[in-house]
Amino acid sequence: MIGILPATSLDRMGGKTLKDTWIRYYRKPETTGAVAVAGSPGLRSIGKLVVDSLITKMQPELIAELYSTHFPLIYQTTPSYASHPQLPGVSGVTIASGRVGFPKIQFYFHPSPPLILTQGCHANFAGQYEVAEKVLDFYDEVGVSRLIVVAGYGLRGKDVCCAATSRRIMDGLKEQYGVEAGYEGPFYGFSGLVFGLAKRRGLDAFCLFGRTEPRPDDPESPDDEASEHVLRTGV
Repeated sequence: MIGILPATSLDRMGGKTLKDTWIRYYRKPETTGAVAVAGSPGLRSIGKLVVDSLITKMQPELIAELYSTHFPLIYQTTPSYASHPQLPGVSGVTIASGRVGFPKIQFYFHPSPPLILTQGCHANFAGQYEVAEKVLDFYDEVGVSRLIVVAGYGLRGKDVCCAATSRRIMDGLKEQYGVEAGYEGPFYGFSGLVFGLAKRRGLDAFCLFGRTEPRPDDPESPDDEASEHVLRTGV
């Protein structure tokens, strides 16, 4: 006979009282001056590919996961980062190898150099600001001093261009890495909002945009070549 799980099992899912957005901590590293790198399944999934590649290469420690009732299992918008107030998505969980999983943002820590690698997830229209602010709260808690966002852009131009929260950072990127501004236009979804709100909070931040060719039939189809161009900038 299958027994009923005890109430204490709920603690593992984020606490006895469910909130709209919450973080499950595994460990809080003691660090100052860490750099956060964030990417999500945006245009051709360049940001996601870069962060996934860094995680595979550097083997960092998973230190926290962010959950939200605003994360759909199935998006009603195409692409997923084009949130719409009347299309909140379909809720649910994933099942793999007999285990249940929720949509989430994951934070990984690498001690030297100190990095917080962030696998982003798009919230629906109602929760996108709440989720982005919670991510920035977490960065503040673990001592992040600079944020690097990675994304794609679908216009002609250099392989990699950038945007930043200050002219000082832009000048430094140009001088040290030869990366300049190039993309102008909207920056949708999780990564764009975290980048924008970082400026509002006074957190130094810049974004590396990898040039890619959009695919209207599958906007988030991975572009491995473009993600490699971003990784080779050396930033």
